[in-house]
Amino acid sequence: MNNNIEIKENISKGEIIRTHCNKCGQDMNHQVLMDYCENGTVILDSDYDFRYGKIDYTGNFRNDYQIIKCSGCDTISYRNYNYFSEYQNDFDNDGTWEERYPMLVRRIKKELKYLPSTLTQIYEEVIMTYNNEGFILCAAGIRAILEGICKDKGIAHGNLFEKIKKMSEQGLVSKQHENILQKLRFLGNDAIHDLQIPTKEEIDAALDIIEHIIESFYEILGKASILKQKEKSN
Repeated sequence: MNNNIEIKENISKGEIIRTHCNKCGQDMNHQVLMDYCENGTVILDSDYDFRYGKIDYTGNFRNDYQIIKCSGCDTISYRNYNYFSEYQNDFDNDGTWEERYPMLVRRIKKELKYLPSTLTQIYEEVIMTYNNEGFILCAAGIRAILEGICKDKGIAHGNLFEKIKKMSEQGLVSKQHENILQKLRFLGNDAIHDLQIPTKEEIDAALDIIEHIIESFYEILGKASILKQKEKSN
């Protein structure tokens, strides 16, 4: 149940905000062209105290619906800037978040022609999750891709540590690459089992590595098969 709701239009019109632009591919200054803003309180819980009677515990919220224009390329997009007091904590959350349309694209997925369809779907979902800053799920997805690659290469028994080791023993990866893949395993384990949120830098590095593995195992070999067919035809 809401109360004290206040609605205003264009209170942030003309403001310059810093947010991501898909076309420019980076954070850019944007001008707010128009907005529709709701401010108010929401009753979170109620209690009764014999001295004071009924007590309502409330939280403050703000929803600012904005049409914005990039100052670099003039692209128009939609932004919903939100605040809720109950989302604030003592660490790095100030209770605000934004939603954008079209969806923010901070990392562009690679076009993979030779990766098995199941692994392609997981990879595309990981990139989508990354663009929505779901870094725990990203780490879990990267681990799932690694598991899937092992299975596709005929290594289906044992835990992931043992599977990666077998890949090295079979000459599919070097000892150096084995150690790197074990680090990806640790990243996924920490996210899934301990709910440790990886940093954006860690996920960027992990995605770079898994994309390199995909290129080596599937894309390069697939392109090489085309060259072999051409050689036979000559």
